[in-house]
Amino acid sequence: MAQKIEAIGGKGGKRWDDGANHDNVAKVYIRGDHEGIQYIKFDYVKDGQSFNGSVHGVSADGFTQTYVSIHIFILFEIDHLQYEQIVSVEGYYDWKTGVMQALQFKTNLKTSEFIGYQRELQGGITGGEYWDDGPNFDGVRKVYVTFTETHIRSMNIDYDQDGQVVTRYHGMKNGDTQEFAVDFPNEYMTSVEGTYDHISEGNYLVLTSLTFKTSKGRISQTFGLVIGTKFVLETKGNVISGFHGRDGGSFDAIGVYFSPMISS
Repeated sequence: MAQKIEAIGGKGGKRWDDGANHDNVAKVYIRGDHEGIQYIKFDYVKDGQSFNGSVHGVSADGFTQTYVSIHIFILFEIDHLQYEQIVSVEGYYDWKTGVMQALQFKTNLKTSEFIGYQRELQGGITGGEYWDDGPNFDGVRKVYVTFTETHIRSMNIDYDQDGQVVTRYHGMKNGDTQEFAVDFPNEYMTSVEGTYDHISEGNYLVLTSLTFKTSKGRISQTFGLVIGTKFVLETKGNVISGFHGRDGGSFDAIGVYFSPMISS
């Protein structure tokens, strides 16, 4: 007998329930935009036959990612003939709006990439003040990172928005400043690696190094000193469309928004 688990997320919208009278999931369709997941749709398997489920949410312009079972392979295959089944769903939602932001599906054989936008922070998540550039940019053109012998002090970002350069400034520009340019729109920034550690000035947890990678496989110089806890912000098939983080006297933490890469 199937066990029903209560829905997690916001309390808005209309309640929906596909029921449990299925043998398996054949496909998962998800559409989203920069505000979060717009809709989700499941195709199911019953007695060896697949059938279409209902759309839950609003169908509008945005990205669409499809996870497909046997016979059709697009991004993620759920092979029910090999007894593959979805066993868990991981994700997160915006506590202010209640809207789901990203979802990840795990089967007994493999795990999908995250679908949607990730907002996880790395570094000191309590120091400084929170800032958020949002995900509403077409890509990153250039980053300027200021650092000292012990930690990152600031990061400025040149974004592209409808062909125009939009610059955002974060942190205190006291130290050595270096830059890394992306050949947008022929190239996208795809990941950020770095380290964070406690510094002697107040024993604060701050970022100590940053490194950026692009869709062409280029890797920036390392800004700062590689010391402390390492982290990587990256999801397969996605590009960075915005940053958020925390800063005060130092650059405390960093997070990114990922959006699907658009093939030319």
